Amino acid sequence: MTKNDNFRFSAKVGSFLTALFDRFASESVRYCVLHSYESLPVFASSDVDMAVASSDLEEVNGIVFDVCRSLGFKVIQKLYYDIPRCYYYVVFFRDADGSPGFVQLDFLNDDYGLGRYILKTKVLIEGRRPYKNFYIPSVPAEACYLLIKKVVKGSFSPEHEAKLSALFDEGGEAITRMVARYFGADRVGDVKKLIRGTDPSEQANIIRALRRSLSLRHRVLKPHLPALGMLWLARRVLGRILAPTGLIAIFISPDGGGKSTIADLLLQRLRYGFRNVRRMHWRPYLLPPPRKLLTPARWKEPDAPNYDPHGLPPKGVTGSTIRFFYYFCDYLLGYFPKAFWPKIRTHLVVFERYYYDFLVDTKRFRLNIPAWLPVTCLSLVPKGDVLFVLAGPSHVLYGRKQEIPVEEIERQLMSIDRLSARLHNVCKVSVDQPVLDEVSRIEDQIVDMLEKRLEIRTGRHVHG
Repeated sequence: MTKNDNFRFSAKVGSFLTALFDRFASESVRYCVLHSYESLPVFASSDVDMAVASSDLEEVNGIVFDVCRSLGFKVIQKLYYDIPRCYYYVVFFRDADGSPGFVQLDFLNDDYGLGRYILKTKVLIEGRRPYKNFYIPSVPAEACYLLIKKVVKGSFSPEHEAKLSALFDEGGEAITRMVARYFGADRVGDVKKLIRGTDPSEQANIIRALRRSLSLRHRVLKPHLPALGMLWLARRVLGRILAPTGLIAIFISPDGGGKSTIADLLLQRLRYGFRNVRRMHWRPYLLPPPRKLLTPARWKEPDAPNYDPHGLPPKGVTGSTIRFFYYFCDYLLGYFPKAFWPKIRTHLVVFERYYYDFLVDTKRFRLNIPAWLPVTCLSLVPKGDVLFVLAGPSHVLYGRKQEIPVEEIERQLMSIDRLSARLHNVCKVSVDQPVLDEVSRIEDQIVDMLEKRLEIRTGRHVHG
């Protein structure tokens, strides 16, 4: 577990899960926690997977929002995945020290066995057992779920062997019957051999054989299930395209604004609020650098950052204009595959610098072009979801990085102010404060955007 996972041990995680399970009990919700429940509700080592009865699914949705509201947490994501009524909530909170934390709730409702782990929700909930202040599956259901999951994933650690061996000893014939139901009676011996331990080569062969048997019995011989799954996948992909669940954030500031430092911290601290994160510098880079395109044999990556961005004079007007339009095309052509597609896939995409720098600091790019040219093309450039302007007193910026004069910093700050007035979703963040305070301000803005977006899409008034 990395230092960025420390929030999992937060007392607030325990408070949230305790309140959630207590509400489930008071509302008589039929559910069970599927695995990795030993440490709950004190802390969650990963996302909390739960099967929920169809009749209680909508009520569970409301309970999650209610519990979050009562504790001051924020629901920032609701992600549907490969089964129609299965979804994944991401809940945000701040720990006592102000650092961000997340609770991830994975709700499973699969009445038809469409999911990759085959088992229907009814099977998982029948015979559920009380454990601490929540419920877990019956011994046969837990054993079969864990076995199918590991066979499908193709991974089987000694810990899995020990867990399944203990469940088989406890469940006896009931587990054997359930294994025969899903894998076939002729595969029960292979399963027992697998969980009692075998050499890696034989283990791999057994897993492949079990996966083939599972696929044959529950996919090939039931072709309507994959067909239904494909229909749902098409609907889900279309929904993601029309309403992406990721976010694109852009940073702009004069040198000394701390764009790189803040981007690093932001991506580390918010990565559990998204499926993944992506950091980009200046442009999408679908198109290669012009020199690499023209003279690939002589081109190489710069060995070090440019500590004198205004040290070299601009190039000629013709060459500068051609280069500008080359970069402009990169924004038009590269934005979808490099930025918007990750946004569809629930990524947080952060740009350090962007097209806007052409309106603020053409000297950096050695461009000798008229000022009206980038302004004229601005309306055609994709804008992202939020623009963070890192600004403050010029002497503070200069004190952080002495690469351009104070007078140039002041000129750029005025240019950024004029640019900001033309754009929407601009958030100004003062650099005249500790870096972690800057990052927290930016995090709050992103979290509020995600919360409000989810409120609109779900029709729920998160703020009460």
